[in-house]
Formats: sequence, C-alpha cells, structure tokens
Amino acid sequence: MEQLNQIKYQINKVSSDINKLTLRKEIIIETEKELSKEVSRIDVNQLELIYEQATDKLDSIHKSFEDLVSYHNKMIEEKVKFISKELPSLNNKIELNRSKLSELLIIEEEQTKLVSKGDSFKELESIISELTEKYRKKGEFENTVEQLNEVENNIKSYNKALNLIDDELFTDDFENTVKSQLTKFNKHFSAISNYLYNEQYALKYDIKVNRKGQKIYKFSAFNTNFSSGKKQGEISCFDIAYTFFEDEENIPCMHFLLNDKKELMHDNQLVKIADLVNQSNIQFVASILKDKLPKELNNEDYFIVKLSEKDKLFRIENG
Repeated sequence: MEQLNQIKYQINKVSSDINKLTLRKEIIIETEKELSKEVSRIDVNQLELIYEQATDKLDSIHKSFEDLVSYHNKMIEEKVKFISKELPSLNNKIELNRSKLSELLIIEEEQTKLVSKGDSFKELESIISELTEKYRKKGEFENTVEQLNEVENNIKSYNKALNLIDDELFTDDFENTVKSQLTKFNKHFSAISNYLYNEQYALKYDIKVNRKGQKIYKFSAFNTNFSSGKKQGEISCFDIAYTFFEDEENIPCMHFLLNDKKELMHDNQLVKIADLVNQSNIQFVASILKDKLPKELNNEDYFIVKLSEKDKLFRIENG
C-alpha cells in the first residue's frame, strides 16, 4: 500500500511536469508564429520608388529600401531562433517524462492488483483521494501566500518611491515652481472672471496633512460664491482659464469644454462666454433647457442636438 501511494504521487508529479513543459512548448510555438507574421512581405519594387523619392532629398540616408527590409526580416529571424532554441530540450524532456510516466503506470497497475487482493483496497483509495485533495489545497494556499508576498513587496517598493516623490514635492524649489505657475494661471483666471462678473477670482493653495499623515497641496478659490448660478460661472471661468494657461505653457490640450447645469447662470454671462470662446477657438458645449436659453443664443447654428419627450437621445421605446 505504501509503495502504491508513492507510485501515485510520482505519477501526479510527472504528469504535472509534462503539463508545464507542454505549456511552455506551446507558448514558444505561438510566439514563433506571431513573430513570423511580422516578417515583411511587401512589394519592394512598388515601395522602392517612394523610398527613392525620399532619399533624393535626404542625403544622409545611404541604405537602400531592400537593405532595411532585409535587416528587419533578419532581426525577426534572430528573435525566432533565440526563442525556439529551447524547443529541442523541451521535446526531449517531454519524451523522457512520458516514457517515465508509462513505466510508472505499468508499476501502478501491478501494485493495484496486489493491493486489490486485500481488504484494505477501498480504504486505501479513499485515503489516496483525500491526500490528493489536500495536496491540491496546499498548492492553492502556497500560490496565495506567494501572491500576497509579491503584493506586499510591491507595496513597500511603491511606498518608497512615493516617499521620494513627496520629499521632492515639498522642497522649497518645487514650492517656488508651484507659486510661479499659480501666478500665471491666476492672471487668466482673474481676467476671465473680471470679464464675466467684474470680479477678480484667484486660486490659492495650502499645504495640509491628510488622514494618512501625508502632505498634500490643497487648492481653493479666494472668492466665495454661494449661489448655484455663480458657482457654475466660476467653474466655467476656471475651465477657460486653464485652457489659456495650457496654451501659454505649450501643454497639449483639447479646446473642448463639456458642461452641464449652465441654465443656472444668468443670460448675460452665457452670452459673454459664447463671445469669449468664439474669439479663443474653444468649443464650449452645454446642455440647456430651451426656455432657459438667452435669446441671443437661440440660433440654429449653435445647436448640435435637440431633444424632446418625443425625440430622446437613445430613442428607446417602451415595450
């Protein structure tokens, strides 16, 4: 019985090794196929004409188009050779393990016949089944522990990196940079708010400590707008000012602002915003109820989509 149990363990182990090796082999073969697809099979004669036209104007390029294609294909071939060099060894290991598995299965069959003659065979099968399940759970737990250890190590590494970033963020040099950039932004913020409301809004910051004990820059506006309409106006001032700031700093951005609840704003400010964005090449999109729309903006040229109870956005009808 002990020998049979040992044989079954060896069979499980060899079978597992075969599966791992086979999986590794399949991955390599699949990678080979993917790399082979990257080999250039383009019509060289057709593209050579285009290439020659380009090289006529670029004297520093001396390689022919065919050389570049050939170089590309050789690089792919070298990658395939490097990846596939493990295949012979894998095939050999798979064959050896399969041969070993066949021998173990024969021994298992012989041992099973011997054990089956005794009264303990059923009990043995039950014990072996239970042991197999225990080994399976053990493997799952070990895998979980390994993943937890990996996550814990990653967290330590990330926290270390974050601490370095935090140390940099709150140096005198970095804070001076924040002040300088904030001054540039506030120039636009105050100018736009003055245009809309004859008030000069500005942004400020304070260095706070959050619940985790980390320092943070907390930004807030100097002005205090309690009305919903004026708060929406403040948001629009900020969005437009930030677009101007990005352009000034050569930061790539989309000149596109999507808004909601703008019907809370006064007509005068909506008209002024329309004039401002038109002059600044900014697309300002807002959903507004028709009866809240200023008459100056009630123009079909300004409408993108018009919706109603009979014509809804997704046109979903009740069944």
